[in-house]
Amino acid sequence: MQKLSTFLLISTFTFLIVSCKNEAKTEKMENANVEVAEKAVVKRAEKRDLTAADIEEINSVMSRVMTTPELKKYASYIVTAKLADMLSTGKGSYTVFAPSNAAIESLTVKQKKFYATPENIAKLEEMVKSHIVEGTMDKENLLKAIDKNGKVKLKTLGGITLTASRAGDNISISDAKGGKVSIVKEDILGSNGVVFVVDGVMNAN
Repeated sequence: MQKLSTFLLISTFTFLIVSCKNEAKTEKMENANVEVAEKAVVKRAEKRDLTAADIEEINSVMSRVMTTPELKKYASYIVTAKLADMLSTGKGSYTVFAPSNAAIESLTVKQKKFYATPENIAKLEEMVKSHIVEGTMDKENLLKAIDKNGKVKLKTLGGITLTASRAGDNISISDAKGGKVSIVKEDILGSNGVVFVVDGVMNAN
């Protein structure tokens, strides 16, 4: 009888130890799961608010060019010429007379091949910059300046001078090579300037 009691006592003690270990293990796993869940919540909560610089870049003239469907090809030229940062995060403001997709497609096969050749990237940069003027001038102010003087000279970042003049209620722009384009979409406003869509490519090689 004493042996049976001893056996039962040992069995009960062993059961209690195992149960305690299992409970401790379960509690540890539950705590670990809670900790992981808390970390996941904390990780999701780390999302930061947009800064003023972020908002300005999102609304920049570069962003406007990239999100205007008819300017996809010119946007590609800007990126290839490594000018995207200037138009998105640069400190200046810009007026961009951006050639439409159709305008760029109207270039000759030879011209398109020329601008697609890596060795001619400096010329591509020059052509892209020939459509960009420092400072912001929307259509209203451009027309006021034209009406005051008959025409307006615009010095581009590409080093050439464009001449803007009236064509009825519209504006035409000519380059030093005799090329002439018309504005077909105006006043696409960005945080650091304005974009116009034009129907031709200026200062093309």
